[in-house]
Amino acid sequence: MKPDFINAKQSCCCLLTLLLLFTFDAISQNSIDNLKFEDNTVYLFSRGTKTKSGLIAKKFNSNDRYITHVGIGFVENNKMRIYNVIDCDTTKTALVIDNLKSFVCEKAYYLSIWKCKSNKQEFLKLKKICHEYSSRKVYFDYSFKLNEKDNILYCSEFCSRVLKVINSTKFNFHPKKMKLESFYRAVLSRDELLYYPVDFFQEGKLFSKIFEANFNAEKT
Repeated sequence: MKPDFINAKQSCCCLLTLLLLFTFDAISQNSIDNLKFEDNTVYLFSRGTKTKSGLIAKKFNSNDRYITHVGIGFVENNKMRIYNVIDCDTTKTALVIDNLKSFVCEKAYYLSIWKCKSNKQEFLKLKKICHEYSSRKVYFDYSFKLNEKDNILYCSEFCSRVLKVINSTKFNFHPKKMKLESFYRAVLSRDELLYYPVDFFQEGKLFSKIFEANFNAEKT
């Protein structure tokens, strides 16, 4: 087989791969734009980024091998509002309110959306507690310790806390206990970690997945 033919074949394969990636991204974005969200419904939004997948998803998630961050959302005034706690400058609040586009962010390579149908009372409680959190300063919980002040939180701790306030019987999710490896023992100054993994809500069947997409695999 001649070298020129081999190079042409390789170039064709690369071009086809790129076309498939761009097509998939376009289809995924189109699917997101066409999503219909319901009133009186609790939504959880989870994304995955390559930079955190090795540190979080592979080591600390219960089952899900993609997601590294989670937020809770609902429809208000015909717009989706996603409340989530992020690691940020301590001079600012760690609680941010995203729309779907800003939540996905440019570095996300994975997105899944989950919903739980709720009654009117639960929905009003959800809105009330999220609005209350947005009116005060929230700090990111770098120690990852539960049962501390309710304004020192990490992403899954925030979501689990909000859900328990809404209905402590229905949303009775349990934290996970893990013996830490030497690196994490040194960082956190303890041998065990009691925490809510970012996929905590996948325990049981309360939340059903309504959307899932893998974006460009080259994102990091």
